Amino acid sequence: MLVRRVAEYVSQMAEGLKVLDYCVCLSGVYVVVEGPRGRALGFAHVPREDLHELGEVRPPALEEMAEFVVDLHPINRALGVAMVNAVSQYHLGPVEPGDLMKYYAGDPVCLVGNMGPLAESLRRRGHQVYVFEKSPHLRFGAYSEVEERILLPRCRTVIITGMTLLNFTIDDVLAASRGVNILTGPTAGVHPDALRGTGVHVVASMKFNIEPTIRHLKLGRYISLALHRDLGTPYALSVNT
Repeated sequence: MLVRRVAEYVSQMAEGLKVLDYCVCLSGVYVVVEGPRGRALGFAHVPREDLHELGEVRPPALEEMAEFVVDLHPINRALGVAMVNAVSQYHLGPVEPGDLMKYYAGDPVCLVGNMGPLAESLRRRGHQVYVFEKSPHLRFGAYSEVEERILLPRCRTVIITGMTLLNFTIDDVLAASRGVNILTGPTAGVHPDALRGTGVHVVASMKFNIEPTIRHLKLGRYISLALHRDLGTPYALSVNT
């Protein structure tokens, strides 16, 4: 699975780092790591539609990152992705503000995950947009994941939510896509080097301001790159394939 491959790569970058803080909040989890060059925060949304009572949630451990991301418990998987993102953000360093549409490769544009504000913005600009959503509770007019098999190969620009790392659907999405693949969202804070050779061409996420983000999450809120610019710097980076 791609997420395990990514976690194994990022695990090699975790030497000298330690987990300073973490929290499983209402809408998302965060992990803060610390090293000689300071601190960094990694985030992952809670996959609510996949939650169950089987298994036991464990405190995050950087040396077990690759096992966490494929754990049977969805909260452990979220903590695993948050660890991957925290270590990635530590090594990413400062970023310049960036818009993922810099990498637009033409219409149709497919959104894998119902990213409502982004879909509305694209349609206002006149783009042809197809939106897919796995969860029936979040569909709101989007296609189900079933229709991805039909429409994804037609799309020239494919914008993929980072939540696909948590539900393991990213592998199938990349296999079906024939366009430019942009992995995006606050859960997609993976270091670009870890995505080389995977079929992901661009990663677009946020470099978090740690303290405001922690306060935001502890109040039960979620994070949107489009709506919460006060929490950090949105960026878009090419993956050198």
